[in-house]
Amino acid sequence: MATTVLLFSLLCVAEAFSPISVRGVAESFSPISVRGSAPSTLLAGTDTTAAYPAAAAPSTDRSSASSAASATNDDLKAQILTSIEPTKRGLSTTEEQRSTIEAQIRGLEAACPLEEPARDDRMAGGWEVLYTTAPPPSNGKLGPFVGVAKQAIDLVGGGYKNILQVGSADNVWLSAVLDASWEEWNGELLEEKGGGEKWRAAVVDANEVSSGEEVNGGSDTDASPSPWDGLMNMFGGKRSDSNSKKEIDHGATSWKVDFKTITISLFGIPLLKNTFPESTGRVWKMTYLDDDTRIVRAGRTGKAEDDVVFYMIRDASLHD
Repeated sequence: MATTVLLFSLLCVAEAFSPISVRGVAESFSPISVRGSAPSTLLAGTDTTAAYPAAAAPSTDRSSASSAASATNDDLKAQILTSIEPTKRGLSTTEEQRSTIEAQIRGLEAACPLEEPARDDRMAGGWEVLYTTAPPPSNGKLGPFVGVAKQAIDLVGGGYKNILQVGSADNVWLSAVLDASWEEWNGELLEEKGGGEKWRAAVVDANEVSSGEEVNGGSDTDASPSPWDGLMNMFGGKRSDSNSKKEIDHGATSWKVDFKTITISLFGIPLLKNTFPESTGRVWKMTYLDDDTRIVRAGRTGKAEDDVVFYMIRDASLHD
C-alpha cells in the first residue's frame, strides 16, 4: 500500500512539473510560483499574521508626508493579511473574497513608493507567496498535495530559483526547484504557445475589480486605472498614445524570465531533472516593493489581461 501511494505521488509531481508533460503544465508554469516555489514555516491554512515581519520603522530624516505614507501602506498590508488569512494562500476563496482582496491589493499597488521597483536592490533574496490567483500547480497545489511557494532572486548573477516544498519546515519530503534567468523586459509581447486554459480562467477571477480596460479594446473613462496602467503612464503616458511604446521604460518595472530546468526531489534525493524547451518565458510586472512586501503581476505574454497576481513577504531563511 505504501509503495502504491509513493508511486502515485511521484506520478502527480512528474505530471505537473515535467516540461514535456502531456498536459502541458510547463507552459502554464507561473513565473513566480509554485510551479517552482519553495519551503516555509507557513503551511496552507495557518495564521499568516503570526509570521508577518514587522515593517521597518521610518528613519528620522524622512519627511512627515513620507512617514504618513508608510503608515498608510502598513495599514493596507494589514488589511490584506486579514483578508487572505482564511483563503489558504488563495486555494480556497469565494467570489466576494477574491474581489475584496483584489481591490485591497490594487490599493497598495497604487501606493508603491518606488518608480523603478524592478531595479531596486530589495528585489534580491528570499520571498514567500502568501496569496495568488494562479491555477495549480502555481498556487502550491500538486494533485492531492499542498505545499508552500518561495523564491530566491540573484540580482548579480541574473538568476532565480522557484521552490515548492511539501511537508513541514523540518520535514520536507517532496520538493521541486525551478532554475531560471531574468532580464529587463523590453515591452515585446511573448508568444502564446497554446494550452493554459486553467491559467486564463484564473485571470478572469483575478480581474473581477474593474480596471478601466476592456480586452476588446474599449475603455471606461470613469473607471479607476489599473496599477499597471498607472506605472505605464508614469514612464511615458497612456497606452492610447501611438508613440507610448517608445517612451515607456518597461525595464524599470518588469522582467522577462526564462525557465531553464526543473528538479524534483523526494526526501532530499533528486529523482528527476528536466530541461524546459528554449524560450519558455514569462513576464513579471513588479507593481509593489518595499522592505518586506512584494507584489508581482505575472503573465504568459505580457498583456494586462493575461496577468495573475502574487502577494509575497520577505523570507530571511532563503538567500539569493
